[in-house]
Amino acid sequence: MQASTRHAEPQRRLALAASLLVALPCTLLHAAEILTLTPDTWDAAAPQGKEVDAIYGDLVLRNDRLIAVVAQPAPWRNANMTTRNVGGCVIDLTLREQPNDQLTCFYPASRVTTWQALHIPVPDGAARAITEPLHADLSAREVVLECTSAAAEGVPAMRLRYTLADGWDYLLVETSYQNEGTQSLALTLVDELRADNSFEKTPDGTAPLFWAYDKWWHHAYGVWAPDQPLHCKSDRRFSSLRYGDAEQPVMLPPGGTLRLVRALFPGRDLFAVRAIAARLAGTSLAEHRLRVSYESGRPATDVEVSVLEGETLYAAGRTDRGGELAFALPAGNYTLRASGITGNRSMPVTPGEMELTLDPPGYVVGAITDEQGGPIPCKVAFRGLQGTSNPDFGHESGEHGVRNLVYAEQGRFRQEIAPGRYECLISYGPEYDAVYRELEVLPGQEATLAASLVRVVQTPGWVSADFHSHSSPSGDNTASQLGRVLNLLCEHIEFAPCTEHNRLSTYIPHLEALGVRHLMATCTGIEHTDNPGTVNHHNVFPLVMRPYTQDNGAPPTDADMEAKVERLALWDGGSEKLIQQNHPDLGSVFFDKNYDGQPDGGFTRALAHIDVIEVHPPHLIFQPPQVASGSRKYNNTIFNWMQGLNQGLRYPGVVNTDAHYNYHGSGFLRNYLRSPTDNPAEIRVQDMVHAAEHGQLVMTSAPFLEVLLRASAGEQAEGGPGDDVAAPGGQCTLFVRVQCANWYDIDRVQVFLNGRPDPTLNFTREATPGRFAGGVIKFEAALPLELKADTHVIVAAAGEKSTLGPVLGPDHGGGMPIAVSNPIFVDVDGGGFAPNGDTLDAPLPVTAR
Repeated sequence: MQASTRHAEPQRRLALAASLLVALPCTLLHAAEILTLTPDTWDAAAPQGKEVDAIYGDLVLRNDRLIAVVAQPAPWRNANMTTRNVGGCVIDLTLREQPNDQLTCFYPASRVTTWQALHIPVPDGAARAITEPLHADLSAREVVLECTSAAAEGVPAMRLRYTLADGWDYLLVETSYQNEGTQSLALTLVDELRADNSFEKTPDGTAPLFWAYDKWWHHAYGVWAPDQPLHCKSDRRFSSLRYGDAEQPVMLPPGGTLRLVRALFPGRDLFAVRAIAARLAGTSLAEHRLRVSYESGRPATDVEVSVLEGETLYAAGRTDRGGELAFALPAGNYTLRASGITGNRSMPVTPGEMELTLDPPGYVVGAITDEQGGPIPCKVAFRGLQGTSNPDFGHESGEHGVRNLVYAEQGRFRQEIAPGRYECLISYGPEYDAVYRELEVLPGQEATLAASLVRVVQTPGWVSADFHSHSSPSGDNTASQLGRVLNLLCEHIEFAPCTEHNRLSTYIPHLEALGVRHLMATCTGIEHTDNPGTVNHHNVFPLVMRPYTQDNGAPPTDADMEAKVERLALWDGGSEKLIQQNHPDLGSVFFDKNYDGQPDGGFTRALAHIDVIEVHPPHLIFQPPQVASGSRKYNNTIFNWMQGLNQGLRYPGVVNTDAHYNYHGSGFLRNYLRSPTDNPAEIRVQDMVHAAEHGQLVMTSAPFLEVLLRASAGEQAEGGPGDDVAAPGGQCTLFVRVQCANWYDIDRVQVFLNGRPDPTLNFTREATPGRFAGGVIKFEAALPLELKADTHVIVAAAGEKSTLGPVLGPDHGGGMPIAVSNPIFVDVDGGGFAPNGDTLDAPLPVTAR
């Protein structure tokens, strides 16, 4: 395709845009605004929504219909960890009346383009650079924001213009290309839009409109270009939108210019996006209104409504609280389908008002209490029985209703559900017995689900923690952060730092909004993330959050892992903090920094600051040095950790979920830390830091394992995990106790001495049944030890012949119940503990790649 040296006014400049502006009543003119987000303007101007990424210094364009945020064009401006180089791009876009941003980013001219300084055109045809914050007094009937991209070899100069007028329900986006060179340029006219995971998108291929619709989070986006076919290709994250010829580039001669114009718009659903595109195209629309009710006449809320042309989806949306949905369609033959929890009903689309009646649902009224009848958080899983299907309350990114789960922070809820018979599994983490109930739900009626959750596992002096969790601000998932807090809370995690990827954040507003601030301690932290993931991911807490700045004030990342960890240690004035090595390849971290097969001491500068190391999964403590996953073999992290302990690498082990979504995401791994208080409201973050640093910690998937070692001679010193104990002559007693709630079990207790499983200290329910019991206390013993030399003692308690079961869901319920203590370091000769150097019959993990 050959571009002319002069293009007409950009394809009629969305001709309808001009007519809409002319038609505005005088009272609405001069009402579009551009302003800079600052501490003074934030509350009034920043949008709301799960995916908001705006910070101070970004530009807001808004009118009476929509709010758009254009990121300031700075080289450091990233929306999140995986959405980078967003200066000049639209990073937030939503409706003014019902702000609900779900957009990650719209990249004009794709991710490869870097946009520079922002300008505002002035009447003489020049442009005013934005060098200081703009306030709300910069308003007009039409506001324009421009930025530029300099020419480079093989790349034209580009000018990007955003235009918004009051009354418009779209943002006008224009890109002008100019060939400043002496050779013709082949241009691919392409934008990219990122909308992740829960979005449905225009099928790949050529279409007049690109759309992305998230039915779970009630928002949609559209891109439309006049007289330009759109060639769309999408994956779970990005959509590529190519304009013009799908095969041939546009040829831009020397001195030539070209202008591409399109409209970008938000909508509450796909109906709204379709209607905006149709009006821009000049297509007449007929208004329709659907009312969906149940047989009782009660409105059917949040029912999914789809309109099909033949078998192809044209548009979709959900009914409001009144059971109604208003929408507009061009002329055509359509079928309407309403999909509720009790089934589907279809009908032809007819002019005007339509009505559909669905079979009535039932309702589960949750009344879950603690032993004293008071409120208690809980997770309730519903499983259909006798032909009843499992319910689907919401997407895995959701909050209170996630797939077949209900999270209830106070134990009370009212959940709409299809009539039928259900098994209800009520739980609150591994210290509480789960309650199983069968419940029959009748059409149109309430069924009460009542239960009292009893804390049977006693953990005085210990609190449970998960040091590693994520939600949407991390950039690699779209889970609601409120949903993450609910998941943690209802799994009875008592301490959880907020550790998003490369962004400081906090759980406190969610806990306060739920009224449960006293039930879970937390602090601001981060997963500081760079490549490679096997060595350069570190969780750090506590840190000081600086809200609404880039990454909320997080330290910059660095591909140099050692420089990065040193920066982390010095951050916030060298404040005391925990630095955790995440999911590591310990061969590289400890022994072979560059993977050349030669021992080099690993990342020695970083090791001076790292406090704890993730060693999960803990059940691999019983497995060989390398474990298989598919066709590949990997180093066994927990085995390598024990090898390292024998080399004097005294780093406490931790296990965490690294949860990214909210369907049983948290809870299947945790750490019990020694604590001066059992009350989460009284937990001090530094007590958690100190306990972890000293290894006063037991790792578990559910069982609560207590370990204490007492010397038989001398002062009869004693200590638990992480402690040093002087035992002159080596005679001592190891006290081991394991508690389990009713939904998991253990059948083996194994003591490891200097990383080796001692065959005389291996107890199984099959071989030594007298050692095991059937109540809450599954194992309790005082085990005499006669140690010949300094020894670190680790205890593992496992249910090798059982699983965690349905309480932890389909992804994790098949896992092994297991707890592993951190080592107790026993000094036998009085010279202080000395590692023995044993490599456990396997070479240290030094392997050339």
